[in-house]
Amino acid sequence: MRVGLVLAAGHSRRFGADDKLLALLKGRPLCSYAFETLSALGLDASFACVQSGQVAKIAQAAGIKVVRVPQNAQHSDSLRTGLQMAKVLGAAQVLIMLADMPFVPAAHVAALFDMAQTFPAASSTVDQILPPAVFPVAYIDEILTLTGDQGAGPMIKALPDNQVLPLSAPALLDIDTIADLRRAHQYDLA
Repeated sequence: MRVGLVLAAGHSRRFGADDKLLALLKGRPLCSYAFETLSALGLDASFACVQSGQVAKIAQAAGIKVVRVPQNAQHSDSLRTGLQMAKVLGAAQVLIMLADMPFVPAAHVAALFDMAQTFPAASSTVDQILPPAVFPVAYIDEILTLTGDQGAGPMIKALPDNQVLPLSAPALLDIDTIADLRRAHQYDLA
């Protein structure tokens, strides 16, 4: 069973007072792009870990089930909540995506699943190794022990070069600040 998980419960601290996931990118909420990418993959189950009711509605509109996390949860708490759900469902592979990365193509994520058939795990890279990433169920227990605001970052960064799939910098743009959002408006979505 292949399960997809979008982490969409961040605090947007570097973005300012507004919820960055609701910020408009080319006329649509930022988070809607990741939800639609996940929905297009046709996985056995797809979840979004959310805090905001508005973000939850956007996920549900894309056909993604919502898992609520507490308001003051850290990144690792959100990840643990989603992974526990995946484990209960009997996931063989789990995809971890971030809701603030709107330009990751579905074809890239599908290629990560293909790579994870040969290797234990697969992730993405541009200048550094980062999500999206696919992990086998055997990694879930280790990821569940992580704490703090890093999530699975340390495990992703530790993957060897033959387990990472390159993608262009625009495709892996992680929108954390208003400046990042401005830069994103310059990119073509096609």
